[in-house]
Amino acid sequence: MPTIDETIMIQRTPHEVFEFATDPEKVPLYSTNLVTYEKTSEGPVRKGAKFAGDVRVAGKMFHWTSENVEFDPDHSWTTRSIESPMPWEIHVDLIPDNGGTRVTWHQETGDWGGFFGKLAEPLVTRMYSRDVKSNLEKMKDLLEA
Repeated sequence: MPTIDETIMIQRTPHEVFEFATDPEKVPLYSTNLVTYEKTSEGPVRKGAKFAGDVRVAGKMFHWTSENVEFDPDHSWTTRSIESPMPWEIHVDLIPDNGGTRVTWHQETGDWGGFFGKLAEPLVTRMYSRDVKSNLEKMKDLLEA
């Protein structure tokens, strides 16, 4: 199972990072590999909130739907795919650190093999890891501007 782990320091409080990172209007600003993104459930963003989108990974686009399965304001959240060519789960922790926030991103993805071919799995994982790192850097730039 491919795993992506990335960490970045952002010089903003966990509250500021959480509010920005989980705002459906802000997600497309820092997730440059998203082609479309929308909240599909009623009410505020919380546990049980659902989303849908199209993402480009290694030059291929696929559609997915997801649900927040954990949502702890200012601390962490976990989003899991409901429908996707491969299952995935993303867990993000926000850890106070010297007046800023250490953001840790942990993603587990089902076998890429059915979508990209088994031999491509290590390459696709590296390419997607770069996308995640770039997205976190973009979030940092936007929050610290």
